Amino acid sequence: MKILLIFFTFSLISGAVRCVSVTGYSGGSLLVGSWQLWHKDTNKYMRKQQSTTIINYRKHDQWINDGRFTLFCNKYGYLMIYIRDLITQDAATYEIGVYGQWSIDMTLTVKEDSCCKVSKRVMVNIGETATFSCEYSQNHINDDKIIFKQGKYSIEKINTWNKKERFSISDEKQKNLFSVRITAVTPDDGGVYLCGVWDYSHPYSYSIINTVHLYIITKVGVSRATGHSGGRMMIKCEHPQHKTKSKYFCKEPGGCSERKNPGVQDEWMENGDVSLYDDTRAGVLMVFFRELKAADAGTYRCGVNVSHYTESSTELMLDVTDGAKYPKTKTESAHLGEEVNISCQIPEEHKVHFCKDDDDHICQNISTSAVTETSPSSERNEERVFKVSISNVSVRDAGVYWCGAETRDTHLTSIFLTTKIQLDLFTKVGVSRATGHSGGRMMIKCEHPQHKTKPKYFCKEPDGCSERKNPGVQDEWMENGDVSLYDDTRAGVLMVFFRELKAADAGTYRCGVNVSHYTESFTELMLDVTDDVTFVTESAHLGEEVNITCQIPEEHKVHFCKEDDDHICQNISTSAVTETSPSSERNEERVFTVSISNVSVRDAGVYWCGAETRDTHLTFISLTTKIQLDLFMAPAVRREGESAEIFCPFDSIYKSKSKSLCKGKCSTRDRNTLNETVREEKETKTDRLTLNDDVTASVFTGTITGLTAEDAGKYWCAVTLERDVNYLYTHLIVIMNEELNLTKYEGDDMSIQCKHHDEHQKCFCKAHEPSMCVKDGVSLETIRDDRFSFSDEASSGVFTVNITDLREEDSGIYWCGSHIITKVNLEVKKNISDRIIISCVCVSLLLIGASVLLLYKLRYIKTRDQHPSTDGTEMSSGKAPPAVCDYENIRDVRQRLGTGEDVIYSNAKFSTDSSDPTLYSTVQLPTIPSDGLLYASVRFQKHEESLTDTKVTFNNEEIYTTVSHRM
Repeated sequence: MKILLIFFTFSLISGAVRCVSVTGYSGGSLLVGSWQLWHKDTNKYMRKQQSTTIINYRKHDQWINDGRFTLFCNKYGYLMIYIRDLITQDAATYEIGVYGQWSIDMTLTVKEDSCCKVSKRVMVNIGETATFSCEYSQNHINDDKIIFKQGKYSIEKINTWNKKERFSISDEKQKNLFSVRITAVTPDDGGVYLCGVWDYSHPYSYSIINTVHLYIITKVGVSRATGHSGGRMMIKCEHPQHKTKSKYFCKEPGGCSERKNPGVQDEWMENGDVSLYDDTRAGVLMVFFRELKAADAGTYRCGVNVSHYTESSTELMLDVTDGAKYPKTKTESAHLGEEVNISCQIPEEHKVHFCKDDDDHICQNISTSAVTETSPSSERNEERVFKVSISNVSVRDAGVYWCGAETRDTHLTSIFLTTKIQLDLFTKVGVSRATGHSGGRMMIKCEHPQHKTKPKYFCKEPDGCSERKNPGVQDEWMENGDVSLYDDTRAGVLMVFFRELKAADAGTYRCGVNVSHYTESFTELMLDVTDDVTFVTESAHLGEEVNITCQIPEEHKVHFCKEDDDHICQNISTSAVTETSPSSERNEERVFTVSISNVSVRDAGVYWCGAETRDTHLTFISLTTKIQLDLFMAPAVRREGESAEIFCPFDSIYKSKSKSLCKGKCSTRDRNTLNETVREEKETKTDRLTLNDDVTASVFTGTITGLTAEDAGKYWCAVTLERDVNYLYTHLIVIMNEELNLTKYEGDDMSIQCKHHDEHQKCFCKAHEPSMCVKDGVSLETIRDDRFSFSDEASSGVFTVNITDLREEDSGIYWCGSHIITKVNLEVKKNISDRIIISCVCVSLLLIGASVLLLYKLRYIKTRDQHPSTDGTEMSSGKAPPAVCDYENIRDVRQRLGTGEDVIYSNAKFSTDSSDPTLYSTVQLPTIPSDGLLYASVRFQKHEESLTDTKVTFNNEEIYTTVSHRM
């Protein structure tokens, strides 16, 4: 109850109605005297104006109560008004009266004051002196201090001058405190006291400032007990004369301010680490410390509430030691129907206590008739050893036992339990054997249909089974190291999945069920781990069909499964499994094929195939072949400087997951700057890369602008779970703008260097367009000719294409590279059987022709001089200038094909046209092919005082030379 300050003032209004003005404080209580008669046979009422009726026309001899509001009759026969736990909403005007006799109006004001919000609890032993203090407001420093005591149906003022030998008040005005002292307290002194002040300025006003609850305790005696940290202790407090009274156990000093009453009789009740049981039949309160700690040491009270404010208790001084000696823990195991012997040691020569924990972890006593002392000590204070034998053990006998020493004194019985014995009962159903492969997977199914909802476990002997591995979470996969566990409570099956078998996993295991907390049924599994598994990688185009081929040993049932996001291999129906080459001999391998049609992004991932074996006790599946199925899309082929879009469709179940587009696998997070991640409904941009996630269409897109050679490569689409899962890839092929133009001749050899980023992807293809050379990012083998060969220089990032014995049909457009493609324009000119440029011969022929021409000209001039022309035509000059020729050697640098001597024919002709000054000279080789025929034509253009151009033509190749002469 909290502090109250009360003021009230009377004034006479209209003769019969009195008005009272009072002030109280939030959280406190209010006591007001009306100085009007009670009239016990007449109805009373209390109304809150403009609100509800609180007390309505009720009769009572002394006391009327409704919630926080009370009307009562004091010892002088006057009506008193008492309001507890004031709140600000209580501020109002109230009408209080006796029907047909009188009424008053009370106006209540509720304020705040720090002095008036204290409620105290005081406990004192019977016969001792009780002292408590009360704080008051500075406004009442000179007022008289008063004590009230609340009874069952009254609140009476204590006149300290009448009981001055036992009750006294002292006022410390400098502290605004007054103290109350009660000597030689008796059980009748217990109860509720109200501290107040008497304000003389208002003859009938009081102020209650504190509420004090005084408890009177009868201490029966003092006991001492010693326990050990980690052990258990039972305390028995006997109160045979108060069997049905409420009992308590509390720790002083603070814990006893609110005594720990069990509340429920004849039932165990937990209170922290302490369990309480009020045995009303025997009048005994049992207190059980389930696990002692050093902090439990201290002084306790174990008592009974004789009345509301009087109690009887025994003081217990508990000491808790810390040492390795106690408590001791041991585990015993036994088969059903066998006999088990449990040995214990107890300190000192005390009575043996042997008990078994019940479901509430309370150690219930067991008759010691089965206890046999095996090695009694001959010296005092040494340990005693005793044995408990349990024959024909049953499920009921499994559990936790404790043994220890029982000590009894005048007031209490204390039992310290020193040794914990866990008795486990088990049933071995059978033994199974299984063989797995290092690096592979294995699934083990332990069936317990009769214990579907019971917790199941899987452990490795010997040490791993000391603490059984219970999955803990039913109907969910749970990881435990490299092993995943799933307790299927619908089928009563525990599934154990080894995610990656290792040689160290070989050994003996238990796969069992806890039938009860300390009984189990299990199958023993002997696991052997042999050689490595087979790894296969398959690739498939979206929408196409893929066939996966596996082999399994022996004639067992085929098991084909796909890893989920938690790396658990979920079974796939074997209806799609076709055995392609069944073995005709026993124990040989069987080959089967699984076909997946219209593959989608959901089909990408890791598959396993293996053999399923079932025996009487277990089903185990050994997965021996791992198949990585990668999906790919058609490559994106773009030219340098253009933009490329890479589309990544994804399964709708991943729409809320972050997604990545990476050059190279995303899990490796290589150093390429184009690795980017996009989350749901967001767009991610870099300088040249934009990622957009369209969850409606279930596709995210990467756009790369300004393509360069560095952008070319293999790109992976991935979703982020616990790690990046790469599920789809494509190739980005960049065609370089710079082309390579080559001109060669038939029979020549040629080498071309091509760039590549991936040593496994090389392309040299003859086609009009690069897309014709690449399918799904892999170069097509369009050139099948022994004259073409590759040499690789991986360190320099190039490979070389060598072509020997070029032919005219080799001319065309080639595409060279891997992801970086260069266009090669190759022209191979037709081969001449023996293409030799005989410049010197040509020059000789020209000289011969020129000589013949000069001789003829000179002869003609001489003849004309001797025989003048009949037509009168003469030369414009008397002589012809001598011919001066400059010679240039012309030779063919190519190797002659013929082996015999070549014969050259040369003819010189004059033109029949007098206007054509051209001299024609023809060089002819023999017409026999073996003679290496070569044709040459020489043409002179005649110009005065100028050089004459000579053109020599060898079939399709033209060689230019000049011969100068003066005409």
